[in-house]
Amino acid sequence: MEKRNTARTALISDYNTEFRLGGQTYSNIQVSNIGPQGCCLRMPLASAKYLKSKPMLDNMILFHSGTKKYSLKGRVAWNEGEKETHDAWISAGVEFMDTPEECTREISEYVMARVK
Repeated sequence: MEKRNTARTALISDYNTEFRLGGQTYSNIQVSNIGPQGCCLRMPLASAKYLKSKPMLDNMILFHSGTKKYSLKGRVAWNEGEKETHDAWISAGVEFMDTPEECTREISEYVMARVK
């Protein structure tokens, strides 16, 4: 796994996202950890074929309970790839691109409140 320059915190279900990838809309995708510069998504295994080229995620919307939703640009930085497993999910790291300052600040405050 890559080294990060900023703190991240693991999530249970506080954040989720939706976006377009490979001509398909993915909704209610769980964000398993998040930081000001990116997040890790729990993706359906069937999406692995689209993640190979480290694509941009179109129309990425980040949702958090109790706050407004943010429209972001995201680039897949890494992914687990297709693997032989009985689990129907894989992880993919997403780097945020051109994130609104208000969103960055909100994520930073969220992370700092949970990181010791």
